[in-house]
Amino acid sequence: MLLAIETGTAACSVALIDGTTIVAARHEIIGRGHAERLVPLVEAVLAEAGRRPRAIAVDVGPGSFTGLRVGIAAARGFGLVWAVPVYGYSSTVLIAATVLATHDAAPLTVVMDAGRGEVFVQTFDRDLKPAAPAAARPITVVAVHAGTLAGTGTPLLRDAGSTATILSEAPPDARNVRLLPPELRSLPPTPLYVRAPDAKLPA
Repeated sequence: MLLAIETGTAACSVALIDGTTIVAARHEIIGRGHAERLVPLVEAVLAEAGRRPRAIAVDVGPGSFTGLRVGIAAARGFGLVWAVPVYGYSSTVLIAATVLATHDAAPLTVVMDAGRGEVFVQTFDRDLKPAAPAAARPITVVAVHAGTLAGTGTPLLRDAGSTATILSEAPPDARNVRLLPPELRSLPPTPLYVRAPDAKLPA
């Protein structure tokens, strides 16, 4: 059984997954405060399932700098306490897998709110193979994209005048990690930063 953790966006979600079956799950849109909500959500799904996971998968990005660090630190901590392996998965891949599970829309471009007037962008084919690594691009530049879109950055593109087809505005959800093939949920549990964080360490 796998514990999936998602904290890279305004959503905070966890799920216990047995193969392709969702054993227990929680999903909340909280904006901020992932550090305070994550452990109670994990405790809730563990209590519902009545057993512990044999592995953990956590969102490694791209996404919120703080949210990713919270999720990865928690996953590593749980893994150490329970003596189970910890893996990573990409938020953009998860959104693509979720949308392509119900839509024949490849190529699909995932766009996520990156703040600072930018979105994280990555395009996938039907087999979830990326055309290029995720990148941060200005909203005004991506708004002229004419392909099919999904992700938390799509409302920003619409507001900027995009007329592209939008299939989903939903954030990634931990329960959909079951849709990822093993190789896409077995990344190193380290943050995938597309750009430098906003916060700077003192010189």
